[in-house]
Amino acid sequence: MEIRVRGKHFDVPEHVEERAREKFAHLEHYLPLLDEGTCDVDIAHEKSKDPNRRFVLHANVNAHGLHLQVEAHAMEPELAIDQAAHVLSRQARRHKDRLHKSRRRGAKEGAAMAVPSAPADEPEHIGEVRHVALKPMTEQEAREQMEALGRDFYVFHHVDEEKITILYRRPNDSYGLIIPETS
Repeated sequence: MEIRVRGKHFDVPEHVEERAREKFAHLEHYLPLLDEGTCDVDIAHEKSKDPNRRFVLHANVNAHGLHLQVEAHAMEPELAIDQAAHVLSRQARRHKDRLHKSRRRGAKEGAAMAVPSAPADEPEHIGEVRHVALKPMTEQEAREQMEALGRDFYVFHHVDEEKITILYRRPNDSYGLIIPETS
């Protein structure tokens, strides 16, 4: 796995960069497909009144359609690396366990039912905006991504429909798809 370590607002010391490479290289143990992937580690030094939030680490792991991400805050960059590596290892282990469970059950490949979305109230304030790259994938790949990230929904470009599609978890732990139609 290619690991790129960058510093924002400071130069990353050699020992910190080496620690990041060592810790994040262990992810290949859980998911061998990561050996051809990339891991981008951005460490920022921020001025904060809270000493436990001085260093902010963002890590994104991408390989064969799998996307793992984490954000960690700590008073030292080494501690942020350790926290982020622990969370990513847990995500990778959870993804690997789900892959094995689905294979053991026979991985029933069924199409999820599309459920119309209910109108929502307009939010007064948008707290966060994220830009994501949408890769063409199947429903199964999107489900694996959603589970790996621990989310209740996942937006992806559906290979068969050739449209932006939303996969979501329903209250009874089944899945639903929202396929937007333009009028």
